[in-house]
Amino acid sequence: MTIPLIDVASLERGDPSQREHLRAAACETGAFAVAGHAVAPQLREALRVACDRFFDLPQSERDAIDMIHSPFFRGYSAVGSERTQGLPDRREQLDVGPEEPARAAASDPPYLRLHGPNLWPATLPELRPAVLSWMAELRGVSLRLLDALGAALGREPGALTSGATIEPHERLKIIRYPAGAGAEEEQGVGEHSDSGVITLIAHDGMPGLQVLAGGAFSGVVAPRGALIAVLGRALTERTGGATRAAVHRVSIAPGSAARVSVAYFLNPRLDYAGYGEEALRVVLRSHPETAKRYFSDLLAGR
Repeated sequence: MTIPLIDVASLERGDPSQREHLRAAACETGAFAVAGHAVAPQLREALRVACDRFFDLPQSERDAIDMIHSPFFRGYSAVGSERTQGLPDRREQLDVGPEEPARAAASDPPYLRLHGPNLWPATLPELRPAVLSWMAELRGVSLRLLDALGAALGREPGALTSGATIEPHERLKIIRYPAGAGAEEEQGVGEHSDSGVITLIAHDGMPGLQVLAGGAFSGVVAPRGALIAVLGRALTERTGGATRAAVHRVSIAPGSAARVSVAYFLNPRLDYAGYGEEALRVVLRSHPETAKRYFSDLLAGR
């Protein structure tokens, strides 16, 4: 499945055909490729190299920053640690957010306990600046796309970016899917839609990501250098159901090679319109062991 290719620069020049392509992609499948984003290739290459080096670290060094050590759900997850639809995902990953201090008081809503610092491998200092620079760039790309989509839908300026311009609940996952070793396809990530506004994925051109379209899942094909955009449920709510939250999954085919992708998630700030409660529900469900260690007070009543 070749998803629509949207050129951000053309959108910002007022190209009516690009605007219509964006509107149609957002309303029909909720997924499209993004070109003309102006993110420097050098930045993407620095990120790629740092990510590859992270997964080349000894397992003991990755385990030293396991998410179980973070009450903020930051850090490394081994294969099978995260769950989708109750089933373990066959991937290992590093979860990152903004660099910020823990700041929740005892009287604060529980979702504010998600604010906190990241965990970084001690022997790979180049990973932190590469990741944080990438997050900053993709925040800008995401906001530009949302402004263009708002215009395509006839909304007031800023209608789709409210709650996401100041202290958004950003997340980034550096993901490695292992080689396909079985005789059948395996669940890299189970079928789901994202809870936030927009996700931008830096892919390596290898197959695996699939999007639901026309009642069936199809593998996504996007040009090298383009990002893959996946729209989420918070945007669907904000547009009154006009946009579609893309239902997607990652499948690991028999005999496929290992691959790495980096997914950036732009979400509203935690205290915006009930988003914090949803963000907390997602991580408690997806990372049950970390949830048991740090949020047992909440789980006891569920």
